[in-house]
Amino acid sequence: MNSIQTRARARRKKTLAALAATSLVGAALLATPAASAHEGHDTATQDGEAAAAADTDWSNYEKVLLTKDVGEPIDMAVLPDKRVLHTARNGEIRVTDPATGVTKVVNTLDVYANSEDGLQGIAIAPDFAESNEVYLVYAPRDADGDGTADTPSGNAPNSLPAGEDESYWDRWVGVNRLSKFTWTGDALDPASEQPILDVEVQRGQCCHVGADIDFDAEGNLYLSTGDNTPAGTPGASGYAPNNDAPNMNPGFDARRGAGNTNDLRGKILRIDVRDEIPAGAPPGEGSTYDIPEGNLFPPGTEGTRPEIFVMGVRNPFRIEVDPETSSLSWGDYGPDAGAANPDRGPMGYVEWNAVGLDDPHNSGWPYCHGPNAAYNEWNFATATPREFFDCDAPQNNSRWNTGLTDLPPSRAATLYYGDQPGQQPRDELVNFGSGSGQGPMGGPVYHYDPESTAPGKFPEHWDGKAFFGEFSQDYYAAFSVDWSTFEVGEIEDFFPNTALEAAGMPRNDNPIDLEFGPDGSLYVLEYGDGFFRQNPDSGLYRIDYAEGNKAPQARFTATPSSSSSAPVEVTFDASASTDPDGDTLTYEWDFDGDGSFDATGVQATHTYTELDVYTARLRVTDARAKFSLTSQEISVGNQAPEVTIDFPADGGFFEWGDAVPFQVSTQDAEDGSETVCSRVAWSYGLGHDEHAHPEVSGTGCTGVFPTDPNSPEHGPGADLYGAVVVTYTDNGANGLPPAKGEATLRLNPKLQEAEHAVVKGAEVVEDEAASAGAYVAGLTKRDSLALERVSLSGIDSATATVRGKGKVELRWGSPTAKPFATAKLTGKAWQDVALAFDAPEGTGTLYLTTAGTLDVDAVTMVGAGVGTPPAAAQSSTGPTRAAQIEGEQ
Repeated sequence: MNSIQTRARARRKKTLAALAATSLVGAALLATPAASAHEGHDTATQDGEAAAAADTDWSNYEKVLLTKDVGEPIDMAVLPDKRVLHTARNGEIRVTDPATGVTKVVNTLDVYANSEDGLQGIAIAPDFAESNEVYLVYAPRDADGDGTADTPSGNAPNSLPAGEDESYWDRWVGVNRLSKFTWTGDALDPASEQPILDVEVQRGQCCHVGADIDFDAEGNLYLSTGDNTPAGTPGASGYAPNNDAPNMNPGFDARRGAGNTNDLRGKILRIDVRDEIPAGAPPGEGSTYDIPEGNLFPPGTEGTRPEIFVMGVRNPFRIEVDPETSSLSWGDYGPDAGAANPDRGPMGYVEWNAVGLDDPHNSGWPYCHGPNAAYNEWNFATATPREFFDCDAPQNNSRWNTGLTDLPPSRAATLYYGDQPGQQPRDELVNFGSGSGQGPMGGPVYHYDPESTAPGKFPEHWDGKAFFGEFSQDYYAAFSVDWSTFEVGEIEDFFPNTALEAAGMPRNDNPIDLEFGPDGSLYVLEYGDGFFRQNPDSGLYRIDYAEGNKAPQARFTATPSSSSSAPVEVTFDASASTDPDGDTLTYEWDFDGDGSFDATGVQATHTYTELDVYTARLRVTDARAKFSLTSQEISVGNQAPEVTIDFPADGGFFEWGDAVPFQVSTQDAEDGSETVCSRVAWSYGLGHDEHAHPEVSGTGCTGVFPTDPNSPEHGPGADLYGAVVVTYTDNGANGLPPAKGEATLRLNPKLQEAEHAVVKGAEVVEDEAASAGAYVAGLTKRDSLALERVSLSGIDSATATVRGKGKVELRWGSPTAKPFATAKLTGKAWQDVALAFDAPEGTGTLYLTTAGTLDVDAVTMVGAGVGTPPAAAQSSTGPTRAAQIEGEQ
């Protein structure tokens, strides 16, 4: 279509020419233009080696906080005027304006929010400057608009309930929707929504949504979708979850989606959205979009969906379409097996892939993965091996398959990696960062524009390189790619945390999205540590090239930040603000967010005399006129409630499959201590290394968190735990909207692998004979193993699996505290040593030490832990017993 062909060449690049004409106060954020530091970079007299050295000297870069107000951050899109739209899973859309330092929630969608579902991807159309079109992917609670939810709340059962036939599973079928909206300049117009495409999904289970959006030079839209299959599928043990055993939930079989040619899940789709769509047109081919030439299956091919460009992907959470290199790249999550199994298949790998836009194909999942290593077509009903899949000619033999049996050949990933050095061809991918696990986030290709005078643009060194984020290991990387062959050369560790910490800048912390803005700077959205919430260390940042002077880091506290009544005097303190260059700073305060600064000084006070919610802003400027802005809401009239989880204890121990009872109480300045239990919302998820899979949600002051006995099916060696977030929303007061408070909880399995502890002094040794494939070797009296955030409530002893000589000691709170439990070893072989004790109270850190020399495999807690319910109130509005079993509200 001609109008589409005139669109801008790339979503990330936007229209720099149009931007150059845009005048914003925010351009002064970098008032000393980094462009001036580039003088000579493009002249014949510039020394090339010196320029290259400067381009990779991290002291020439800066990471600038744009906002901490990101909700549970999921995705972002940078507008041509450098404002940033960003989504939160609960349905909120925020806009952050770097020019003012203000972030606002501008829209809230009604979303189905179980497990990983909710609001996901956001993208602006390539012709946004003319069309003002914004695309979203979300899980509508009521897709057909009949006023009732499309699917039940809570979780679907693992197996078919007694008396039901397979039609029972139909009630759990919903959709993830791609829709187009009109941007008004300040918000999305809800009435403008035009559904484009619906992806049918199985609800009431975790995981893998995908849901990233991008465009090619022809205006074709690419949409990634996840395989909609739990990592903890019964019997999977960290390998391919292809369980179609009789009566099992169809959601446990990845072949029904990712491996199915007639299903849109586990794919990267390519469609051509129609320019003119009649009002009320239903989403679908021939109505809201057409099929471009060159997809995997030509339209009309029996047993296929023509939208499919790439099939056989697990969770391509971040994709990138780059028109200038005519490439599609993506990061793809893998399963969790810590080692290959001759009966099951390869260890769990994650992938980064890059292909041409003329190369539709089968990426292989769930038949083959990583280096195109085949999985066994495991018999889940009998737990016995069958033949291995043929990667050259895989077959879909699932009873849930609705497509072709004979599939296109699968192929090896461009890059793949495990968790430890030596497990992949390129060890850089596990050596750059810290943390454990793998979380590949595809990112943009940078294109250097010599004509741009935008301050902070990246230098030419990065031209043509693909950027990448590692969610679990907290790093960014740049790949040098031969775009004619898609072979990866040098892999560079970009702006590592060691450099950030040395400069006093915010460290990289669980990157979840990254893209280059129209100014040539890299915008990064970071999830932070924690799950299902806005984490204290989450945020939206911009990384600039800035030789010489750096912008200050603006931070402040407001005490109090809320009040039940007016007038109230608030004290503002910006003493936590810093400057990387050590410059003297000046401070300006805008107490009511009206755009005018009202006071100066590192500390200030202001009396709010009217009830309202105010946006207080701080501008911090250095001696050379560079400044940064930040803001915070001040609520005068309604304070957020305090939420307390009365039990279980934070860090308590349980067995997988336990129903862990809980009780929640609240205290609210306006509402008092009487809790409206229907407003208590909780989410339980499976924590895994640095990320988590939401599994069950519900409401109520009391009830149980139903842990899943199949959680260890993530695979031996996985660092697993229960992660809980509880929120409470008050009544609102004095005409102000309701406020929300929250509390978090960690639940620890009784079996604790030594290699998952914080190891000081000793080393982790891989050994297939060990409990989870590894143990800690060489622990001496100067060393320790630390289990953090634990409670020994209900625990009266522990069993340590050790070998060596000397004593095993348990200490509380410090590795030098007096031991509260000791036991002497009686031999040099592996043995289980009992340690009886009176448990210390509270939540803290448990240390295992020795007076000799030990190897430690695991520590198992003995006792009821938090799985035995205390006497709880019977007036529970939490799940009923039947609902506890099925995980429903």
